[in-house]
Amino acid sequence: MIEIIALAILGFFIAEWFQPIRWAKDKLKLYNYWWGKHLYCVKCCSFWLGLFVTLNLYSAAIISILAVIISYLMDLIDKHRYGN
Repeated sequence: MIEIIALAILGFFIAEWFQPIRWAKDKLKLYNYWWGKHLYCVKCCSFWLGLFVTLNLYSAAIISILAVIISYLMDLIDKHRYGN
């Protein structure tokens, strides 16, 4: 179970939160490529990461759902913290 949560957090970091990865994605303009768009979406990034690591479709779906929940919670925390 802890591995699933860790993969969800890693997928969230890759897609949204980790600044060096975000800078590299923007600098390389990965959004212009069809496969690069998956690196900007929390659901897609965590699903494919979970599928590659676990090789289990159900685990990948759970990882994707958890990553979306983590993203939603982080947005709420940022909204409360910065008042946007």
